[in-house]
Order: sequence, then structure tokens, then C-alpha cells
Amino acid sequence: MPNNSSLIQAKENVRTKALIFIVSLIVIAASLTGILFISFDNDMELMLPDNDEIRRSMHFLRESNFSDKIIISLGLNDSAYTETDLIREVDRFAQSLKPPLINDAMYSVSESETANEMFDFLKYTPQLTDEKTLEKIDSQLNDNGIKSILQKNYRQLLSPSSIFITPILRSDPLGIKTGLLSALQKLSSSTGYEVAIKNGHFVSKDGKHALLILKTPVSVTDGFGSRNLISYLKKEIDALPPYISADIIAGHLHTVSNENVIKRDIKIVSIIAAISFLLIFFFFFRDIKAAYIFLIPLASVAVSINLSYFIMGNLSYFIMGMGAVIAGISIDYGIHIYIAVRTGSNRKEAVRNVTRPIVTGALTTMSVFAAFFFSEVRGFHQLAVFSILSILFCLLCSLYILPVFIEGKKARAFPAFFDESSNETEFISDKARIFCWAILLIILLFLSSKAAFNSDIKQFDGSEPYIFKAEDNFQSVWGEKDNPAILVVQEESLEKALFTNERIYRDSVNRFGNEDISNFAAIWPSNQTRTENSARWITFWKEREKKLKSLLAKHGASYNFSDNAFLPFFENLYGGMNASGWSEGNLFLKRIKERFVLESGNGYQVLTYFPDNDQYIVAFTEFCRNYPGSFIVSRKSLSKALSDSISSEIIYLSAIAAFFIPFLTLILLKDLRLTILALIPVFTGIIASLGILTLLGLTLNAPSIIAIMVVTGLCIDYGIFMAYTCRYHFNTGTVISVFLSALTTLIGAGVLLFARHPVLFSIGVTLFSGVLAGYMASIAAVPSMYRLWFNSKRDIAT
Repeated sequence: MPNNSSLIQAKENVRTKALIFIVSLIVIAASLTGILFISFDNDMELMLPDNDEIRRSMHFLRESNFSDKIIISLGLNDSAYTETDLIREVDRFAQSLKPPLINDAMYSVSESETANEMFDFLKYTPQLTDEKTLEKIDSQLNDNGIKSILQKNYRQLLSPSSIFITPILRSDPLGIKTGLLSALQKLSSSTGYEVAIKNGHFVSKDGKHALLILKTPVSVTDGFGSRNLISYLKKEIDALPPYISADIIAGHLHTVSNENVIKRDIKIVSIIAAISFLLIFFFFFRDIKAAYIFLIPLASVAVSINLSYFIMGNLSYFIMGMGAVIAGISIDYGIHIYIAVRTGSNRKEAVRNVTRPIVTGALTTMSVFAAFFFSEVRGFHQLAVFSILSILFCLLCSLYILPVFIEGKKARAFPAFFDESSNETEFISDKARIFCWAILLIILLFLSSKAAFNSDIKQFDGSEPYIFKAEDNFQSVWGEKDNPAILVVQEESLEKALFTNERIYRDSVNRFGNEDISNFAAIWPSNQTRTENSARWITFWKEREKKLKSLLAKHGASYNFSDNAFLPFFENLYGGMNASGWSEGNLFLKRIKERFVLESGNGYQVLTYFPDNDQYIVAFTEFCRNYPGSFIVSRKSLSKALSDSISSEIIYLSAIAAFFIPFLTLILLKDLRLTILALIPVFTGIIASLGILTLLGLTLNAPSIIAIMVVTGLCIDYGIFMAYTCRYHFNTGTVISVFLSALTTLIGAGVLLFARHPVLFSIGVTLFSGVLAGYMASIAAVPSMYRLWFNSKRDIAT
């Protein structure tokens, strides 16, 4: 019969287990509940380097009113209906859109009112006419010049449109306002779309589509607001008759769609991972106590998400997507403890034998994630905190809590064919294994040398296909040109911004001409310049007004012009001199101004649009150096900045990880040759990740680089355990442990292959290929290399 002390000890063990179990359940329940109240962010800026140029460009795109505008393209899909029917539905649809989600809808213009507003603007001609133009006018104030001008005006009066031209010619016989009117028309039509004005509406050339431009207070980065906005628009679109189709073109649609895709991916990934882990449990373990192995990483992830939120604030959905991967990593420690205890004869000895490699493996893995703290990418910082907390929590639970619930070897915990202790024969020689591994490595090395880095931020857009299809349809209908680059002048006051913008416009026109450059200075320079122009205009005409009257009177009769034919010109010759600004009641001009002048929290921004090609980018970059406060927003230059920044960061972070991993490995193994052997899976995993990406036609990007660094931390664990076992021959079931560790990680990574979002899919491909190759190298190349290098005749312990 057991003595009293044994009974007391047994009861104490039961109480301890019960207490640990209850506390664990409370912590897990609290953590899972806490996740429901955590705010997650799908802003991909978290995955971009904290580079001045990149941050400034992204901030501009986020804060400017471009991204917060919505374009609706309504089209006829039934030939039985006409353009009249389309316009009627456009009016009805636009009038149904109300605040607070839609502030303004621009869908129609009054052609007569627009013309009146354009001509009203011409009253500012004196303050908008520069010295060069006056010199040209002066060169025409002679007999031949005036005769040529009057002859041209006479011919225009003989045209069918003379009824419209007559008032213009009387108020502007010299054609001074013609250039200003042309510049005004150019800016008003520089939207990038091929639009025709029919019945006062924006209609496509084929007459089957109409355009609406909506203004909303909802920011494109506001996920909740974007969802409400898109839902509201779709509800109104559903009310359209069947013969009208509608395409929404908006950044808000991408925000909502990306969030939907990521949530769907996380749901599918979690379900597949859970089912896979259950299958592993029933097939390999068939022991109810093995469930603790799977509960520990899940609890670790749940607790770490809450702690990460407490430390970092809002978390990225990307962190949630990495949850299955981190679970696959951190489950390794529980597997090694469980297998060691179940295969060993003494629980304490078994735990002690695997503690050192487990702790070192965890430290090397955490060192990889710790390297992300040196990154400029905020998302990497979140990943580092989340991963280190998860691994640390799981390590502590595996070492101190899991052994309490596991008993020593009573029955086999896994199928017998995984027990390699009885295997006396090597089916393949060590040299043959190494040869096969070397050949495969050479092939992968060749493929990895062709890996290309993709810095285009559009690759991170996981929006659903129908959105891209709608955008393609829109481009084919409206002929949208390539997005231009933008030079932004940032100043604390509007006057300073206009003055700097004017100087940049002058420099750019001198270099390229004004054909491909759209700049507000073409119609509205700074207050200083307009004041100077007004003074110059007065001086000019005070000296030449009588001369012009005389010349017109002298030669006008020859073309049937009366003495007072051009009286309106002289009556308004000194009008429009006030340089304080135009009337905000002029809606036509107000809309032009909205496209070129933005008011921000730091002052004002004035924009210049130009072609996004290398020739212009280089030149405008030079202009920016001469004018502090100005910067360029360009898709091409942004991609280059991303590429340069990420490339330098890769080298930097890789150097940090390359130092920590061998250093910590050498501390454990205390042998340089064993350290080199342990690094074989790492090298193999990295080469395989790059090679498989190339083989599948995929490119290297920031998320895949993260995954490669994670592969490094995982594969070093496999290498350490196999090298450690080769040296010390502990009976801790290392082969089955490494197999199961790799299998659970491959499940965690493999489920990401079912993800539709490109970021998660890229991570899945990289992790799966790297971990698989690293595992194969650890069980094939490491033991064989050890036996050949150390001349050991003994097989590795299992």
C-alpha cells in the first residue's frame, strides 16, 4: 500500500494540475474575448519603410481629396433605349445621393453658364498679362500690324458663328485674351478622360455612358466608413432600371474588398489549420493529453495578440494572418517535450535533455524576429512583438506546464513505423544522400539567382476581380490616360505656395514647353506677379492707348469697322486691376482651383501635373532641390524609392540575423563544425524559397522577405536538434519530433496557399517551400555530413 507521503504528494499533484488547468482556461477565455474588442487595421502603409519620400507621398495621397472622390460610370446595356433615357436616369440617380455620405455630385454643367463664367474670368486680363505678351503687342502697334489684325477680325465676322464672335472681337480686337482663354480651356479639360458635353452632361463618345464625380467626407483609409459608403451607393444603384449598368471607381471599394478578402482568408486558414492539427492529433498521438500541445500555441497566440495590442495599439490584419504561422512555429517546443517524455524512462531527465536545444532554438528564432526591431517598417515592429511574445509564452508553458500533465512511457504515443530505433540498415549511403542534396541545391541556387524584386505597391492590393474588371471597362470607355506624376509645392500660406509654383512652372516651360504640363500658374500666378502685371499694364497703355485708337480709326474703315466698333475694349481697358483674387461664386473656376490648390493642416499645396516618365522625373527632381518644401508624387519614383529602401533594409536585417543565428548556435553546440552542420538547413531553406518563387513565376517582395527570415529561424531549430542528437545520442525521439515540428509548421504555412490575398499567399509559398527544403536537409544532409565529417560509425539516436 502506498504510504501517507505518497498519497499526500498525489493529492498535491492533482490540486496543482487542477489549478493550472483552471487558470489556463481563464486566461485563454479572457484572451479570446479580448480579441473581439481589438481594433485591426488593413492599411498597407504599415508594411512600407519609414522613408521620408515614401511617407510623404503616401501621406499626400491619403490626405488629398483625390482619394476621397468617387467616379460612377452609368451605361446603357439595352439598345432599345437612347441617350435621352440615360441622361434622365443620371439626373434621378444624382439627385438621390444625399449627405452625410455624399457632399456633392458633379454630373452636369450649363454650357451657357460655363461660357459666361469663362468670359467673366477674362476681366482679370490686365493682371494676368506678362511682360513678354506686352512686348508682342507693342510689336504689332504699327500700320502693318494693325492692318493684319483687322483683316483677320473681318474674316471671322464673315463666318457663320459671327453672332457669337462679334462681342468678343469688340472687347478684344488684338486677341490679347485668346491665349488666356486657351490656357483656361486646357486646364479645364485636363482630367485625363475623353468626355463630351451633351445636353449639359458628361457623356462618352459613343453616347452610351455618362460620368458622375462624387465628393465624400469619408476617408479612403476609414474601413468602417468606406463599408457604409459603398453599401449606400450599391443600394442606390440597385434602384436603377435594368437597362442601366453602373461601375464604381473608388479607393474605398479597394479598402472594403481587401478587408473582405483578408477576413475570408483568415477564416478559411483557421478552419483548415484546425482540421489539420486535429488529424495530426488523432493519427500520430492518439493520446488525450497530447491536446495540450495544440492548446499551448493557440493560447500563446491569443494572449500575445492582446499583449501586442496593449503595447503597439491598433494591429494590422497582417498580424492575424500570421497567427497560423506563429502557431506552427511555437508548437515545436511542446512536441519536443511531449515526445521526449513519452519515449524516455524518466520525465525529469527527458525534459532536461531537450531543454538546452529547445531554449537555444527558441532564442535563435526570437533573434530573427528581434532583428525586425531595427527595421523602418512599422508592420515589422508589430510582427516582432507579436512573434517574440508568442514564442516566449509557448516556450515557458512547454517547459514548466506541459510536463506536469504528461506521464512517462506507458504505451507508444505514435505509430510504430516512426520508431527508427530498430532500423539497422541505411537504404541510401551517406555519400549518395549528400550527392542528391548537392545536385538539388545547385538547381535551386541557379533558379534563386534569377529571383526578381517587385516594388510595385499595387501587388499588395488583394481586391476582388470584379473591381479590376470594372476599372478596365472604365478605361476602355473613357480612355483614361496613364496617371500623371505630381509636383507638390507645400507652403504655410497660399501666396507663398503660388509664388513658388509660378517659378517652377516657368522653369518647366523653359525646359519642356507647356504642352504636357498642367499648372495653375498658367491662369493664376501669385499676388505679387499679378500686382506687377497690373502696374505694367497701366504704364503700357497710358503711353499707347491714343496710338492704338488712331491706328484703328485709320485702317478700320477699309474693313467696314465703325469708329466705335472697339469701344468696349477701351472702356474696360483699366478694369480687373484688383489682385486680391477672383470671386468664389464662379463655380467653373472654383472646380479648376480645387484640382490644383489644396488646403492642408500645414498650409497650402499647389500641384503641377506632368508625364510620369524618367525624363520628366529627373528634371522635376532637380526643380525640387531648388525649391525647398516641394516634392514629387510619382508611381514610378515611389516604386524606385521602395525598391532602394527595402533592398538596403534587407541587407541590414539579414546581416543582423546572420550574426545572431550562428552566434547563438555556436554557444549551444560549442563546436564550429557542428555549428556549420546546423546551418545547412538554413542555407538550404533560403535557397529553396528563392528558387521556388522563381520557378512559379512569382517575384520577391517585402512580405516574402519576412517569410524568408522566419524560414531561417525555423530551419536553424531543425539543424540544432539534429546536430545536437548526432553528438550526444540522447534517447529523446528527435527524428519524430523534428518531423512533427516541420509538419505542423508546414500546415501553418501551407494553409496560406489557400489565401486569395497576394500578401498572405506570397508568405505561404515562401514559408512552405523553405521549411520543407530545410526539413529535408536536416534529416538527410546533416546526419550524413556528420558521419562522414566526424567518421562516426554510430547511427543517430531516435
